[in-house]
Amino acid sequence: MNKLVLSLSILLAVSQAHAATISPSPYEGKTLVTAIQYDWTPLSFKDDKGQPTGYFYDIANAAAQRLGAKLTVTSGDFAAVVPAIQSGKFTLAAGLDATPERQQVVDIASTVRAGYQLIVLQNSPLPQDVKLNDLCGKTIALLASHPSTKTFEQISQQCEASGKAAVKVSQFPDRGATWLALRSGRADATLGYTGENGWLLQNQSDLKRVGPIFDQVYAGIPVSKSSGNAKYWVEAINSLIKDGTYQKILAKYGVEDVAIDHSELNPAKG
Repeated sequence: MNKLVLSLSILLAVSQAHAATISPSPYEGKTLVTAIQYDWTPLSFKDDKGQPTGYFYDIANAAAQRLGAKLTVTSGDFAAVVPAIQSGKFTLAAGLDATPERQQVVDIASTVRAGYQLIVLQNSPLPQDVKLNDLCGKTIALLASHPSTKTFEQISQQCEASGKAAVKVSQFPDRGATWLALRSGRADATLGYTGENGWLLQNQSDLKRVGPIFDQVYAGIPVSKSSGNAKYWVEAINSLIKDGTYQKILAKYGVEDVAIDHSELNPAKG
């Protein structure tokens, strides 16, 4: 092979690497900064080689490839993700709950639908069928800006209105701190995402899930409203669903029950 043919082959390979399935794509040939929280196994975490993985990351990465782009990963405080997307510091996040409040400031392309359940120690006095309004006087460890904060505020108000002690919500910057609060006795419970609980409890024998599933919401890929580019992510995700790539990603992590039939823009209503 002469040098000219070799050069043409290299150029063709590079071109194919950046070729977008979704065309036209505003991301063609670009490297996009995506935010990840690494303590959400199996949603997003680091593998044995220290590389980003998890089904939130895998879906975002596969969608980016459909748009002819590559991802570069950064990590930071959960509460700072939305402001960073608004400012343009991050192009997207690998996954974020689609709440009406968040949809007012960023656009979200849905990828899964899941909810939350109480996670407690195996020796917790809270019964398996505990109801949320039974939590008066209890302390719940949550991530800062967690969408269920509002739910527990409402429950706390109901407790106080009936003459009972309020629910105390302790907020932390990362998941590791919430687990530490639970295991050290500083919290009675924390929350587990239904898209992770099965995976989590297989490896954490000191924990169990109790009570109802609540606050079920869509989660997805948030991008800047001002960019107007969320529609391309919706198209890319639907492309993954149509050809089975999406289902294979969820099956890899044993979370098929959070699958959606199609992606939509800003799925939260209200």
